[in-house]
Amino acid sequence: MLAAVAAPAGVLRALCLGNACDDSSSASPRVPFCSLPADLRQQIANGFREGRSPDVLAVARGTPLFTDVAGLRVPWPTTAASAADTRVPLVFAGPRVEAGAAIPDGVTLDRVAPTVADLISLDRPFPDVRSGTLIDGVAGPPDAHTPAQPRLVLLVAWKGVGSAELEGSPDEWPFLASLKADGAGTLAAQPGSLPLDPTAVMTTIGTGGLPSQHGITGTLVRNDEGRVTEAFGSHAPVHVIATLADDLRETEPRTLVGLVGTEASDRGLVGGGWYPDQGPVDEIIGDAAAAPLAVQAHLATGYGADAATDVLGVAIQGRIASLDRWTRRIVASARAATHGSVVVVVVGTGAWEARMLAVPSSDVASGVEDVVPGDRPVIAETVPGGMFLDQDVLTAQAITGQVVVDELLAAETPEGESMFADAFQGFAVSFARYC
Repeated sequence: MLAAVAAPAGVLRALCLGNACDDSSSASPRVPFCSLPADLRQQIANGFREGRSPDVLAVARGTPLFTDVAGLRVPWPTTAASAADTRVPLVFAGPRVEAGAAIPDGVTLDRVAPTVADLISLDRPFPDVRSGTLIDGVAGPPDAHTPAQPRLVLLVAWKGVGSAELEGSPDEWPFLASLKADGAGTLAAQPGSLPLDPTAVMTTIGTGGLPSQHGITGTLVRNDEGRVTEAFGSHAPVHVIATLADDLRETEPRTLVGLVGTEASDRGLVGGGWYPDQGPVDEIIGDAAAAPLAVQAHLATGYGADAATDVLGVAIQGRIASLDRWTRRIVASARAATHGSVVVVVVGTGAWEARMLAVPSSDVASGVEDVVPGDRPVIAETVPGGMFLDQDVLTAQAITGQVVVDELLAAETPEGESMFADAFQGFAVSFARYC
């Protein structure tokens, strides 16, 4: 029994990951991933799914690191206390939302979908596949003035926005503040996983599960054929668990599901394609400034027009003042079209890396390629928090992902300090429970 319990650590040592095989009497062997703080390990594990996530993962130390994702500088996970604020805003408003309801600090975004299901009286199937549970107290009892079935659910995601930015610009979001005052909201919600890739976070909002469960771990994922592809693109794998909109449409075939976004990968808010016989999601992809007009176009086709609850996801990015103004217009249109029978949810996906001294991950990737053996690039794609490797190149050059890990661990800042607190192959996350 003792041998079985010790097996995972033994496997890590046998593979000589990092410095695990160093023979030193003055220091304990380094076990990949386990050196990180427990809370950070848990968030990374929540954002990881075997077969979908990057092959190599890394956590920054003091130097901020980012990857550009559709115009957003998405930060890498870090051990630096100065960059550890991952809080996001979360606001509910509309019929049955108890004004002033207390939302606990630290509530995670996998609890959004279960709470919306409660607000629209939807009993979702397969509850055990999702980590999220409803937030008690947000939904009040239905009465003659607040029917159990609102006509529309409006999910609005502010991409690249965290609570610290809102607190730093308190006069730039008056409409969101009014929604929060009239409904239920907090600035102390948490995405629940790392890295803060908007696609992963929006799919958490849409499904009620974490990336480790829904499988959309970022804007880029590895599909079942081993190709790295854009999430929700033509060659992308389907999210592992259904979204709330998927379940609602399966329950009520008259339900309409639409998306207004800036990228096709924003579809995690509403899903689509999970149930084989369902029609496609009505998508309008374009500039965020046109989102209010796009929402009006959806409403004109019948969204919120009958007793069947419809779902409309809206993903926008830009300056906080612009996001607030667009959201005000979107909500006003939805309320007018439904005579107020709309549940509104506004959520931030997490702050973008604003510091000018932050290092683009492409620079790190170039440095790795310069020293890895062979004349073909080994890194297929660099994403927030890690790198997808070209498995064909690894095979042809007879090397493993550990070569990339070693180079990341050796990377230094101009001041001679280690750039990364830890780097490891993705499968090390699977042993997290044994740390």
